[in-house]
Amino acid sequence: MDTSDRGSLEKGDGPRLHDSINHKTFGAASVVDPELEKRTLRKVDWVILPLMTLLFLLNYIDRTAIGNANVAGLSKDLKLSVPKYEYNIGLMVFFILYIAVEIPSNLALKKYGGKWLSLLVIGFGIVSIATAFIHNFAEFVVMRGLLGAFEGGVLPAIAFLMSRFYRRHEFVLRLAVMQQLGPNLSGAFGGLLAAGLLGDFTIGSVVSWRKIFLVEGILTTAIGFASLLIVPTHPSTANFLSPEERICAVQRLEVDQVTVDGEEPISFASVMRQLKSINLWLTATIYAFVLIIVQGTGLFLPTVIRTLGKFTTVETQLRTVSVYAVGCIWALLVSYGCMRTRRHGVWIIMTNCIAVVGYILFLATTNKAVLYFAVHLGYAGLIPTGPIVLAWCTSNAGSELSRVVSVAFIASYSTWGSILSTWIYLPKYAPRYIPGNSVNVAAVTMNVVLTAITVMYIRGENKKRDLGERDHRLVGKSTEEINRLGRHHPAYRMME
Repeated sequence: MDTSDRGSLEKGDGPRLHDSINHKTFGAASVVDPELEKRTLRKVDWVILPLMTLLFLLNYIDRTAIGNANVAGLSKDLKLSVPKYEYNIGLMVFFILYIAVEIPSNLALKKYGGKWLSLLVIGFGIVSIATAFIHNFAEFVVMRGLLGAFEGGVLPAIAFLMSRFYRRHEFVLRLAVMQQLGPNLSGAFGGLLAAGLLGDFTIGSVVSWRKIFLVEGILTTAIGFASLLIVPTHPSTANFLSPEERICAVQRLEVDQVTVDGEEPISFASVMRQLKSINLWLTATIYAFVLIIVQGTGLFLPTVIRTLGKFTTVETQLRTVSVYAVGCIWALLVSYGCMRTRRHGVWIIMTNCIAVVGYILFLATTNKAVLYFAVHLGYAGLIPTGPIVLAWCTSNAGSELSRVVSVAFIASYSTWGSILSTWIYLPKYAPRYIPGNSVNVAAVTMNVVLTAITVMYIRGENKKRDLGERDHRLVGKSTEEINRLGRHHPAYRMME
C-alpha cells in the first residue's frame, strides 16, 4: 500500500468494531491483501455512493424546487411583495436556520449513527409536502425555515459518513460523485420533473407549482423511511460487508494513520479546539465563495434563462438541463484528476480560471446566444470546486472529532455565501444581472487567490515537519496525549 499521504485519522467514540474483530490487530503497519481490498472498495462504492448520492439528490431537489415553483407562479399566488423583497426574505430565512443546526446535527450524528441522517431526510420531505398547502407570506417563511432546519445537517452528515469508508486520496472523487451528481442531476431531473408536473392536470385540489412540492415531498419521505434500514454508520458494523471485508475496510484506513485510538471525548472545549485551524478557515472561506454562485444558480437559473428569450415555462425548465449536465461531466473529470495526482489546490485554481472567463463574458456582451453559452462556462468552471474543497479540508482534519466538526463548520460558516446569493439576482437587474455576475467574477477570483495561499501554507507547514521543527510537540507528553494530537502530530502531513 502507498503510504505517501499518511495522516492521523484517529478513531472516535462511535460504534466499536464487531465482536469478531480484534481491534488490537490493526495499526498503521498492517498489511492489507490487495485483492481483498479491491473487492471491499468495489462493494463500498456500489453501496455507499448510490445511497449517499440519492439522499443528497433528494436534498437538493427539495431545496431548489422553489426556483421552479417561482417561475410557475408561486410569488403571484402567495401575493409576495416585490418592493418588500418577500420572496428573497423567505430564501434568506432558510439559510439562517441552515447555519444554526449544522455543528449540533453532526455531533448528534456521531452519537446516534446513520439513522440520524435518515430522520433528517424524512423531516425535509414532510416539510416539502406541507409547502404545497401554504397560502401567504407568513406560511412561506415558516416552511422555508423548517426546511433549512432539517436540510442543514444533511451535507455534513453525508460527508462525514463517507469519510469513514474511504482513504484520504480516494475521498475527493467519491465526494464529487455524490455532491456533484446530486445537485447537477437534481437540476436536470428537477427541471424535467417540474416541466412534467406543470402540465394541464391536477392532483386532487393541488394545482400548478403546488404539485412540485407535493410529489417531490412524498418521494423524499418514502425514501427517507426506507433508508432507516440501510444507511450504515461505520465499516465495522456495515451489514453489506462480510466479516472479512469489515476487517479489511477498517484495516486499510489505518494505513493512513499516524496514531491509533486516542480520540478525545466530545465537549465544548474539545469542539472549540478543532476550530483553531488556519487550513479550516481558509477552505471554509473558499467554500463560501463557491456557494454564492452555486446557490444563486440553483435558485435563480430558471429566472435568468427566461429573460434570454420568449420561452414558455416548460421551455425555460428544459433549457436549464444542459447547464447542469455540462457541469456534472466537468466536475467528475476534474475530481478524477485530483484523485490521480493527489493534489487539490492546482485543480481548484485551473477550473476557477475557466469560470472567470464565463462570468466576464456575461458582463461583456448582450448577445443572448453568447449569454447562454456564458452561463454554461461559468457554472461548469465553478462547480468542481465545492467537493474538492470539502474533501481537501476533511482529509487534512486529522482526528474523527476534527472531521465531524470541520465538515459541519465549513457548511455552516460558508452559508453567508448562500445568504448573499439571494440578493444579487433581483428582478430589476434582468436580463444581464450585472451586479450578480460582477459578484461571481469577484468570488471566483478570490477562490484562486485563497487557494494559492492555502497551498503555500500547507507546503510551509509540511516542510517544517520534515525538518523536525514540530517535534517539540511530543516532548513531555504521555501516549494518550500524543494520540490526541491529531493534525498537530509531527508525523502528520497535509495534502496539497
